[in-house]
Amino acid sequence: MHPDVELFHREPTNPILSARDFPYPVNSVFNPGAAMHNGDTVLLCRVEDRRGISHLTAARSADGRTNWHVDAKPLIADDPTDARSCWGAEDPRVTYIDELKAYIIAYTAYGPAGPCVALARTEDFHSIEPLGVAMPPEDKNASLLPRRIDGNFILFHRPVSVLSARADVWLSKSVDLR
Repeated sequence: MHPDVELFHREPTNPILSARDFPYPVNSVFNPGAAMHNGDTVLLCRVEDRRGISHLTAARSADGRTNWHVDAKPLIADDPTDARSCWGAEDPRVTYIDELKAYIIAYTAYGPAGPCVALARTEDFHSIEPLGVAMPPEDKNASLLPRRIDGNFILFHRPVSVLSARADVWLSKSVDLR
């Protein structure tokens, strides 16, 4: 391929949220999880605060491109009392589970032992029910399928292996998301 060939082109109407779009001081905004809720596009953004710790904050738009309304506080934040999430929350993936009439957020919680997969439940992206750690450290990059298969919820995730340099993706099953 010729080095002058443009590989990617950003559509001008695609949204880019930055630190200046947030109603409180932040360092930067990273990759969001996305969902449709009541006709709005909801981005659950990974946001790095001024301490360098990430949290997840919701932003909403009626058309998914303009007039973003960013919540005044995080939906999921670090918990200084919990060693598994005292260093923050990152990399959300949002799945609507029709059976539960709710969204399940799979995200990476960070603490001194390393990254782990945590789950939370929300119906509206305003309130949250933490379901807890689903996969212990070192594990991350989880995504939940939207329906059960053979009676089980299916979670794809990526454990970090000290035994191999491979980047494996694992499949785990659960009857209750716990």
